[in-house]
Amino acid sequence: MKITPEELYNAYREKVERYICSHVGNEHDRADIVQQVFLNAISALEDYDPERAAVSTWLYTITRNAVIDYYRILEKTPLSADDDELQLSLSEERPLSEETLETLADALEQLPERERKIIVLRFYRGYSAKETAEKVGISYANVRFLQYAALKKLRRFLEKTGFFE
Repeated sequence: MKITPEELYNAYREKVERYICSHVGNEHDRADIVQQVFLNAISALEDYDPERAAVSTWLYTITRNAVIDYYRILEKTPLSADDDELQLSLSEERPLSEETLETLADALEQLPERERKIIVLRFYRGYSAKETAEKVGISYANVRFLQYAALKKLRRFLEKTGFFE
């Protein structure tokens, strides 16, 4: 017997929330993780085999892995914008020419919309990570993670174009 996404969510939402609540202190992060758990579970629901494990065991594994991933991301995400993070600073020695602006615009266009919005809010508008989280409607930790990922993507794109030469 296959379980529908609605049945899965309705039957296990509270249990998943309680587990995450017992392991994650930040309320916004908890909500993000719960959402991620059910997105992952629903996308893998087709592959779920009731003969291998009970639904609760299968979903518990997904939930536990989401919490582990959350802490891995926190450990890998630099604590401040000045730490090991990839910075795209332009020195005064390199004026912003039309070509430079076009290259930067092209690089930003390569990013997914959410990451692009975070980069614009953080570096163009000067918002803090906390303010950006509030504007975008995601957790502080998620802003930090997405910012880090976006900066890495931007750096790779700009390196390919010879921007740093």
